[in-house]
Amino acid sequence: MRFKAALINILLLGLPVAVVSKPELGGDGYLRSSQSTASNTTYIPNTYIVELEQASGINAAARFAQKQGGKIKYQVRKEFNSAKFFYGLSLTLSDGASHKADLLKISGVKNVWPVRVVPRPNPFVAAPPAPLSNGTLPHIKGSSDVNRPLKMAGVDKVHSQGIKGKGVKIGIIDTGVDYLHPSLGGGFGPGYKVSFGYDFVGDDYTGYNTPVPDNDPLASCATGGHGTHVTGIIGMTDASNQGFGLVGVAPEASLGMYRVFGCEGDSGDDVIMAAMQQAAEDGVDVISMSLGGLTYWEQASPYVPLAQSIVESGVAIVAALGNDGDLGPYAVSAPGLAPEVLAVGSAESEIYPTVYKAVNNLGKTFDYISVLPFVSSQPITVFEAGSGLDIPITEEQTGGCDPSVWEAAQSAITDGAHTAVLIYNTVYCGLGTYSDQLLALNVTTVIYYTDDPNTPILLDEPGTTDPFNILFLGYNQSQQIVKDIASLGSGKKYTLDFKSSVVQDLPNPAGHTIDYFSSIGPTVEMTVKPQLSSPGGNILSTFPLSAGGYAVLSGTSMATPFTAGVYALIKSHNPELSIAEITSLIQSTAVPMKAQNLNIISSVTQQGGGLINAHAAVSADSQISPSQLSLLDSPKPAKQSITIKNTSKKSKTYSISHSGASYIRTLTNFTGGTEASFLRFTLGHEAKYATAQFSKTRLSLQPGQSTTVEVQFTAPEEPHPESEPVYSGYVRIATDTSSYVVPYLGVPYNRNDVDYLGHNTTAWVGNDTPFVGPDVTKPGEVNIGNYSILGRDGSVPADLLVPVTGFIVVQPTNLVRLDAVPVNTSFVPTFYGFDRSVKFDVSGVDVPLYEGFLGVPTYGILSVWGIGDIPPGIDPRTVTGWPYPNVVSGFILEWPLFMYENGTDFNITSGAFRPLLRILRYGTNGTSPEDYESWLGPITNVYTT
Repeated sequence: MRFKAALINILLLGLPVAVVSKPELGGDGYLRSSQSTASNTTYIPNTYIVELEQASGINAAARFAQKQGGKIKYQVRKEFNSAKFFYGLSLTLSDGASHKADLLKISGVKNVWPVRVVPRPNPFVAAPPAPLSNGTLPHIKGSSDVNRPLKMAGVDKVHSQGIKGKGVKIGIIDTGVDYLHPSLGGGFGPGYKVSFGYDFVGDDYTGYNTPVPDNDPLASCATGGHGTHVTGIIGMTDASNQGFGLVGVAPEASLGMYRVFGCEGDSGDDVIMAAMQQAAEDGVDVISMSLGGLTYWEQASPYVPLAQSIVESGVAIVAALGNDGDLGPYAVSAPGLAPEVLAVGSAESEIYPTVYKAVNNLGKTFDYISVLPFVSSQPITVFEAGSGLDIPITEEQTGGCDPSVWEAAQSAITDGAHTAVLIYNTVYCGLGTYSDQLLALNVTTVIYYTDDPNTPILLDEPGTTDPFNILFLGYNQSQQIVKDIASLGSGKKYTLDFKSSVVQDLPNPAGHTIDYFSSIGPTVEMTVKPQLSSPGGNILSTFPLSAGGYAVLSGTSMATPFTAGVYALIKSHNPELSIAEITSLIQSTAVPMKAQNLNIISSVTQQGGGLINAHAAVSADSQISPSQLSLLDSPKPAKQSITIKNTSKKSKTYSISHSGASYIRTLTNFTGGTEASFLRFTLGHEAKYATAQFSKTRLSLQPGQSTTVEVQFTAPEEPHPESEPVYSGYVRIATDTSSYVVPYLGVPYNRNDVDYLGHNTTAWVGNDTPFVGPDVTKPGEVNIGNYSILGRDGSVPADLLVPVTGFIVVQPTNLVRLDAVPVNTSFVPTFYGFDRSVKFDVSGVDVPLYEGFLGVPTYGILSVWGIGDIPPGIDPRTVTGWPYPNVVSGFILEWPLFMYENGTDFNITSGAFRPLLRILRYGTNGTSPEDYESWLGPITNVYTT
């Protein structure tokens, strides 16, 4: 008989319905919600990365075995034997009684992290790969400016100087590469473009099974196309008689691929860390990593110490910050969140690069987007999804999500081979939902349209679209086709002739702005992330030959290799520069971007220094240090110092000024008072700025001379710290020939001085929190004395009021603890959740009290959620999960089970208690009661039948 407990984390995604929905009990007793969260982190069961104190002359596995002395049973997964980079091992515990706490007690163990399942890189598809007709690359001619991303970032000007990355080694950690692609050299090994690397996993690795490594990083499977695409962004060179005429950012660099994903599935932290270490040992100059998992906290990631040691050895690391922009600030990924890693955001390309023309039966030309041209020997009839239905047509029908759409299509489509289905590109479902229906109708051509003029055309990445031809329409073309079809009237067919194979481009309305999906920093510890942005939206690059040879993908995955390529250009031109100096050049010469359709600079949390400018970095006449400032959490942060050095051969006069960037909030609902928050935080801008006072605003320097400028920032006033705002901006430094920026960000209050629990929230949440009640959406039904019957046999009647403790944490914390304490406890909390003047004569829980945490007697622990450095006195075995910033949380009780301080479960049968919630304040060590904000709730009674 168990008393199950669960934390429900519902990230504030800005959905157009109430985020806290009516809960449902799953068969396992966990609270369910209609809203999903992208923040769930999966761990490989009982598997840990263990960092050891250095020991010379002995491998890590032997050292660990020596130190633990047979106390625990385990199997070694990977060894990390480098005294230079990381010394330790990953292991799986085979003894059910062993836990992280047992590992930490072993002498010589420095740190322990659970091994996460790192999700497979999943960019968005702007134009999916198309099958090759004869297995060879076509020669696509036309007017499209296919290398526009290079021009956006000044790479073309650097190339014109003969700087193309020669002599620089770039290690790419990804899904493998189809190096047989002619544009990637056609082979592997010395003398080829892809000249080195290793496969750590094999085709069949999924993240859970045993890797089968070998020396060949080839990935010819279509689902391995991600690595081929990022490799092309760095180094592709199309031959003059094939492809599009594409050129990579650093086409003369030497490339290496370290494969850490199979053809399907995910990977593990330890596999990726092994690849990072191997790349560093192989002597690369820079590592490019278009992968990662949502992490938030630096202290929770084993990549942080590894990245630090790799960078200190002279190897730079460039990593994607993630595609979780819809989650708002702090939703960053590891390894990109590591302070030493150059994390990258994604900017949208100025064009759709692969556009072709069709002609409709009204005599009008018609533009569509596809990687390769779609050519048909006879006209294609267009069937609009939802046609022929006798019900009001909604997005569900136009998106093909309603089965009745396909029932209507059966009678309407008589020649599927020459029919294209027009489908609204909604979020409800995708091609996989209705592909069987299409194939049953012999339809292999799909046209997607949109009604949003400001949204890039994106879908989730397919493994392969074969046998479908997928065509996309921009906003204007979407409006045109819907209007034209309607103008024909019922019974008349709308057809398109597809005969042209000439490629062109179209302007992208979102071009030269930060992509809405690009993850938003900083880290919870307030390190500036991303450091800068590069072209990553609508990028045409190589793809496996088995999947068409080319694809147009979008994501920070695409911006990362672009940045690594620019790093290689600067390293090639100035090999004596350090990592810090190159990073400073790239970041300080970036160009801040304005928000789409607004006269306001996008937040530093979204774009870092701005859009990368390779030519400005190569041509820089000055060195700026530091190249970014974290002002941490304070209304008046500490005075900052910026050093300016004249690296040119002429005297330079500098002017120093300040410009603010948009103010962004994590929880917009606490200030807006509506149900909707920003699904796309790139649209959520406030013109609210800090002020800056400089010790100097104008100065002159001789060649080689340097000076320091001091700046005092004052944060804007903020009456709603519970909205978790971040302010940001730029220090601008200009000479007669060059411009530089130093991005900064900060939290406009001290986190230790504000409330951590949300109170009296708006109608968006729908309750006064915290609360104890039977229903997340109806906390007022039970205020004082929550009597709920729980069946001794574990049965839960459908009409039973199951007690829920609901709360909202509105500041970052790495520990949340919920205890069951006596009704008459003497503990004085920060907040009471009941009327203290009302007295109840009830019996306590039928188990002895024990000392509890920090001297508060308890019947037992209900749950502990923690991450990173857990305070002393908290046994890791009690930690059931970790708290995400910015969540609505709830705790449900279904089975009579509490925990002791060592994590051991025990049963109760009846009695009353109060829930005591304690939340650790940021920056404290958790060893004193004053380090916590606390809430003592109303009586919860448990009776058994």
